[in-house]
Amino acid sequence: MGDIILPAGGLVEFRRAIEETSAQGPIRALREAGRRLAADAELAVQQRGGGPLSALPQSTFWLELSRYFDDAGWGRIEHQPVNESLGAVLAWDWAESDPAEGREAPGCHISTGLLAELLTRAAGQPVAVLEVTCRSRGDEACRFLFGSPVRLMTVHRRLAEAGSLEDALAAL
Repeated sequence: MGDIILPAGGLVEFRRAIEETSAQGPIRALREAGRRLAADAELAVQQRGGGPLSALPQSTFWLELSRYFDDAGWGRIEHQPVNESLGAVLAWDWAESDPAEGREAPGCHISTGLLAELLTRAAGQPVAVLEVTCRSRGDEACRFLFGSPVRLMTVHRRLAEAGSLEDALAAL
């Protein structure tokens, strides 16, 4: 396993998030920790892209975000549109995942929080993120769906009912 770059300020925020939210459960604490890492990632992407996240063309935003994650050791990502209201981030060689773990459910909770906060900052409105495939579960890549919180809650509910991602998305 390789190293990832975690900004010193991000480490403090990571610790604080775990301490402040641990009573609400470990998944919530890890997602909050990821959210708090977003400020450093946002600054790096803005510097690389030449402006605020909300002002960057989508192609520039995704290119610079991908470069940031790759350079920082998190792994390679690719943005893919899913439909009119949802997008996806595919992540290969993702640092938070462990293919040998054999999880039953996706487990990249830090990344989920980090992506949700970064995408919220870029969009200027709330964006929710749901990890639907994970290398720690044996999938080829980690796949994070994103969209409005209402839309993602619908996907989550339909996924629980339908059992397959394709059926859940087709029902939208």
